[in-house]
Amino acid sequence: GETSSGGGNGQENGEGDGMGKVYTAAISIGYNPTYGNKEKTVEPHLIAGEEHPLRHASLTGETLFQDFYDKTIVLSVVGYLRPEAPFEGLEKLTEAIKGDIRKAEKLSRGIDEVTLGEKRWVESSSSLNDP
Repeated sequence: GETSSGGGNGQENGEGDGMGKVYTAAISIGYNPTYGNKEKTVEPHLIAGEEHPLRHASLTGETLFQDFYDKTIVLSVVGYLRPEAPFEGLEKLTEAIKGDIRKAEKLSRGIDEVTLGEKRWVESSSSLNDP
């Protein structure tokens, strides 16, 4: 199947370090060919604002919250960033992720009806309040 990276919004249920807020997300959907994965995954990278203390804790500028494995999150994809591709070395992968973050932030600032509607949907998702 087709795989790609997208920009969108993500919210976790408040059990993790993200405290239940809505964040911009750079989302990898695919097989991550750089690592040779055999199963398709959806890998969201939540991006806090520039002022957040965990924003620049990684080489790529991702926000380093705790892992959200086995946690409830809601994602909304509002745009396309790039096709999935293997990278020759960590430096090229890091540069691509930095670019994805910039593009995802630009998409999240959109004021079009679709982007604003998706943000409202993520913010109001009742599934985050379920036990």
